[in-house]
Amino acid sequence: MTHEDSDATCVWIATTVNNINVIEAVIRKEYTPQWRERQSPEDVEWSKRMVQEADLGWKRGELLTKEQIGSLWYYNSKVEYHTAPFISGGGYPLVSEAAKSVLEQFDLGDTVFHPLTLMDSTENHLTTSERYYFLNVCNKRPMGNYNVLGPAGDVRSPLSNRYGRTYLPRSNQEAQLVVIPEALGGPDIWLDPKVPKLLFLSDHLVSGLKDAQMDKGWGLVRCPVGRL
Repeated sequence: MTHEDSDATCVWIATTVNNINVIEAVIRKEYTPQWRERQSPEDVEWSKRMVQEADLGWKRGELLTKEQIGSLWYYNSKVEYHTAPFISGGGYPLVSEAAKSVLEQFDLGDTVFHPLTLMDSTENHLTTSERYYFLNVCNKRPMGNYNVLGPAGDVRSPLSNRYGRTYLPRSNQEAQLVVIPEALGGPDIWLDPKVPKLLFLSDHLVSGLKDAQMDKGWGLVRCPVGRL
């Protein structure tokens, strides 16, 4: 396996949302059993539909609506809990106000920050010291190098291609991926709808996050640029 220009340039992959072990217990109010128990069957069906639309939408790089995201989410963290600049809130990408400020210094293309209020489930107090935002990345570029990563079902491959149209990245194997050079043209943060649960960041953007000490929580791994 050879990588063109792999020593000269790279991209980074944020792997947190691909790691079930770091997903925080964050959930939108309308998705909780307690809320649904008090609602009509029609409202329950609506909330279930919003769950599905939001889940599929952010993985496809689509712009989500306020209805799909909501504004009040439950996050039962303890007062002494230190929240990272980036968290996988229930499997969704959330960034802090401070991290947002750093990101906005770079080319984010069509990225949108949806403001959230994180409270305990009794709705008595906020559970984060600063505002958090749903990170809605709408920049889409192909990672490439999909089909040459191994035959279907090969557990040594960093991508599972048993589903055909999309590829599921295997946790802790993301650093084995290689991004094609064409993917570097465009905004500093993007996703590939064929590879759900991964965010791609430019080396320039990651340097900025590290300089500002805002890289904690992203689960960043270096990924070479080239062709397999």
